[in-house]
Amino acid sequence: MASYLKVCFLYGEEQVELELPDRNLIGVLKTSRPSASADVEYEVLRSLENPVTPFMKKGSKALLIVTDYTRATPLSRILPPLIRKLKGEGFREFTVLVANGLHAPASQKQLEELLGGEVFEEAEVINHDASKLDELTYLGETSWGTPLWVNRRLFEADLRIGCGTVEPHFFAGYSGGGKIILPGVSGVETIYRNHSYGMINHPGSRLGVLDKNIIYKDICEAASMSELDAVVNVVLSFEGGVSKCFSGEPIKTHRSAVEFLERFVKVRVERKADIVVVSGGGYPADRNLYQAVKGMAVGEPLVKDNGVIVLLAECRDGVAHEHFYQLASKFKDPAALLKYIKEHEPIRDQWEVQIMAKILMKSRIVVYAKGVTAQELENMMLIPASSPEEALEIAFSLTSRDAELLAVPEGTHVIPEVLESDNT
Repeated sequence: MASYLKVCFLYGEEQVELELPDRNLIGVLKTSRPSASADVEYEVLRSLENPVTPFMKKGSKALLIVTDYTRATPLSRILPPLIRKLKGEGFREFTVLVANGLHAPASQKQLEELLGGEVFEEAEVINHDASKLDELTYLGETSWGTPLWVNRRLFEADLRIGCGTVEPHFFAGYSGGGKIILPGVSGVETIYRNHSYGMINHPGSRLGVLDKNIIYKDICEAASMSELDAVVNVVLSFEGGVSKCFSGEPIKTHRSAVEFLERFVKVRVERKADIVVVSGGGYPADRNLYQAVKGMAVGEPLVKDNGVIVLLAECRDGVAHEHFYQLASKFKDPAALLKYIKEHEPIRDQWEVQIMAKILMKSRIVVYAKGVTAQELENMMLIPASSPEEALEIAFSLTSRDAELLAVPEGTHVIPEVLESDNT
């Protein structure tokens, strides 16, 4: 009699359960996430009092640059103690600049949900808009040829602090650090160059890699040129609470947070599988299909050539990025799509499409997403499924009943490392 293992995958704000056949299953890749701090505000204040590097300076105007609504940074818990600390240091004027990158600016309701009511009593809150040239300042080119346009408010403040979360990132290595500047508060031209075909295609531009990652190096240089004084970066527990906070000079502080996080998120597996079932990482990581490409990228190094990635992502906001959808729907052949991007860049959202198309060159992708229609998925060369069970059944039909299976229930919170060097 066949036996099964029940595995719960992060999906939106809940989980979906899937029974995986024991005889096919070669591994369930899970992190050993750090525990949450009992008192978030105390942890933030501890970090500010004992920073990785000293960063405080004299002045009256402070600019707090924060991640947008697509990130899980608990800003409503981080900003109040940070503002109190800065008040104690003599700062009296506060501006919160939301680092939207190329994402749509947040609505007032989204901002209130993101920041909490207390922040609006203390600070002016502004959405960064990458397309508004009159709100940008040009700082010259980075060593990587990126023309650096950043929000002019950086240079109207006496102290500039970026607030974000350090998590694995599918082409910048890790989130946090200088990403609050690039792409966070940069101009369209700047983001296009940093996310260009060549930069994305570089072998070092991948999950969990920093030292050989030219996108990360470009980001660090942009942060330095922008005179970002400090970051307040948190590492989250599995439950979403703050495990540890790191404050100080952007690059050293970010690397300290990464060093701490790596002990928990890197998971080794002996070999690749025919089928990889991966979560989109839960809310807000899987709030739309554009963001859920990150889940596909987690499955990519784990799947054999001609294998299948099964993505479980809620996508409550649908595809969300119209440019992403239109570009991904332009061809029925991933090779033709990659060729088109290379020949016609810059194209808005091309990086997300490029990464997805590159994965499709190697494997098929089956998607269970409540918020995206079957037709939309098919138009983007993805295979729709109406349930997790159907998604798995489709995967077996595309491979074989003897196909080996890997599960990544936490999705984007994991950095997989395959020990084998080939597909055998």
